[in-house]
Amino acid sequence: MIRRHVLMGALALTLSGCGSEAERRTFPVEMTGTLPSGANEKGWTVTLESAHVSVGPVRFFNGRVLLSRRAPRFDWYSLIGGTAHAHPGHYVAGDALGEVLTTATVDLLTGAPLGDASAVTGEYGSLELTLAAPTASTDAKGVLGGHAVRVRGTARNGDGGTVRFDAVADLPAPVAGVRFEKSLGLEAGRVRIAVDLGTWLGRIDFATATDPDADGVYTFPAGSQAQNALVRGVEDTTTYVVTWEEGAAQ
Repeated sequence: MIRRHVLMGALALTLSGCGSEAERRTFPVEMTGTLPSGANEKGWTVTLESAHVSVGPVRFFNGRVLLSRRAPRFDWYSLIGGTAHAHPGHYVAGDALGEVLTTATVDLLTGAPLGDASAVTGEYGSLELTLAAPTASTDAKGVLGGHAVRVRGTARNGDGGTVRFDAVADLPAPVAGVRFEKSLGLEAGRVRIAVDLGTWLGRIDFATATDPDADGVYTFPAGSQAQNALVRGVEDTTTYVVTWEEGAAQ
């Protein structure tokens, strides 16, 4: 509740600080997923049966994500079997320009609306996604099992290995610094967030999944390479491709 009041106050300050240049507006925000194509970094090709995520709030800022011109920093995670994830460079969120306060469970294989953003016109640079644990009301069908992310499917490698998996993930903090650069006026349109599921699953060595159930479905144990790699994929800001689509929503 405190965070909501702070952000609404920031929106009011943004509006008043811009004088007549900024105007209040709303726009729909929707989310969908794009399927993996080809083998991942560990040589596994994944066929997804389902992919769900609990999303909200979504917050928009004017701060831009500045790509670093320096060589990427060494990632200690690579020492324990992982792969360093993208370091987009310096990022300061800046002024708040909009927000969707509702939380929704999204089937990424079909896509779904997240709600309407309460916003102002201006120069947008980035957004922040909260992937929160669902509640009984936001996940009425219980598809997430109490977790922020759940993916199910089958992974196969070139050696004939096959792993049926059911994996979950939770994040300690929002995914901040997702690029979205748009000079937004009062034109009709909507924001579309496409989740690259290939990036979510791109670092996973499915051979490290263990503890199959009676049906032969594997999970990702805490601390395993598979679990750590899944979390890194979900945290990766480049996973989320955000675009503005012109025109009234259909």
